[in-house]
Amino acid sequence: MARYKVSNKNIYGFKDNLYQMFLLIPIIWILALLVEFVLGPVLYGVYEKDATLQEGMAGSEAGGEIPVAESIEDMERFGTFTMIVSGTVLKYDTFRIGEEIYHRIELPSGEKVFAHINKKAMLETNKVGVYRLPAGEWREWETPEEAAIYEQNHYVMDHYVDMYGDYVPVLTEKDYGMGLGKMASAWLFVIVMLLYRVIGVKRWRFAPMLFWKRDPLLPRNDLECWCASSFAIWAHSFSMLEGWPLVTGVHGSRKAVANFKNVALGEQWDIKNRQDGIETVHELVEKHAGRVDTEYPGWDLCRATQLLGMMYLVKMIDREELDREFSATGKVIQQQFNSWDAMAESYLAGYEAWLKRIGNANAAQSTAYRRNIFEKLKANPDGPYFVPFRTDLTWPAADGKGERTVIKRVLARYRVSV
Repeated sequence: MARYKVSNKNIYGFKDNLYQMFLLIPIIWILALLVEFVLGPVLYGVYEKDATLQEGMAGSEAGGEIPVAESIEDMERFGTFTMIVSGTVLKYDTFRIGEEIYHRIELPSGEKVFAHINKKAMLETNKVGVYRLPAGEWREWETPEEAAIYEQNHYVMDHYVDMYGDYVPVLTEKDYGMGLGKMASAWLFVIVMLLYRVIGVKRWRFAPMLFWKRDPLLPRNDLECWCASSFAIWAHSFSMLEGWPLVTGVHGSRKAVANFKNVALGEQWDIKNRQDGIETVHELVEKHAGRVDTEYPGWDLCRATQLLGMMYLVKMIDREELDREFSATGKVIQQQFNSWDAMAESYLAGYEAWLKRIGNANAAQSTAYRRNIFEKLKANPDGPYFVPFRTDLTWPAADGKGERTVIKRVLARYRVSV
């Protein structure tokens, strides 16, 4: 199934005053520093309390109240215990299980066991090179492959000594603050980017990146879709425009809005406000309404719907007025013509005549360029001219929203190319 693609000129919003994003970087940096040096010390106490093992838990420092186990029987009887070992054992009698280091320890009873030890919680004794290990528990396990090779050395295989528990390294206050600041920077950047996109879409500056069908400049009903088709040739004639089915032909970047307001409407049409714009549209429409002998009606009427789209983008009119004027203009177009082809021929003939009238030496070539645009759009089975020419353009609609049969089909095939 073919899908209609709208331009991706500004799909991510990065072409619309990107410098604003860079201006936000110092602000994000300052906020991150405040988090690090102001909020960090406040939160560190909570973090340290949660991260530090409670006294007597496996992996914590073994105080004097923790008994010393010298045999497996002692371990089972004490529940929580510690052991006294030499530094030589801790340094050399080791092996790895994955990323964890385990130790091989021979108890005073002669029994041999495996131990997982939190070395951060070991305590020195009054003997050089002898250490009091952290609090531990005697735990059952399924012998890992890495430990199985020691079975012939008479190690206990179905249990091990857990002197690590739920220990995680506790950061210093400085490192904690730096980490918090970096995390805050990342989250602030993500939040700013999301807000930039959400606000940009709501202000019509660019299309939604994912939820394309929620673009506020897409037609809301068949009336708007039909009228957007009426000026589709123009909407695809300039590099700055994005084209059909946008009711404005382009998203409202600052550049597009300024161009429409100051140049297209202001200089070319002498439209400075809503009243000027509505009067101009009415003049274009009324000279052809109810008549069949007027010259180049397609040129005037298609420019009328085009002007309404531009006026809406620069907020001279609201959506309700846009639909009302679209309806009045569209009905006159339907009275004048019986097909999109007939309308387009009248539009192109009027365009060429206008170019010649203003002394454009390339009138024929420019008209041929727009005719080629029309032919390409007409060849697209999901383009603007698959919309039925006799679509009901009645407004206001009984339900206040308008018929949506055509636009549902358009949106079902619509996506933004990225």
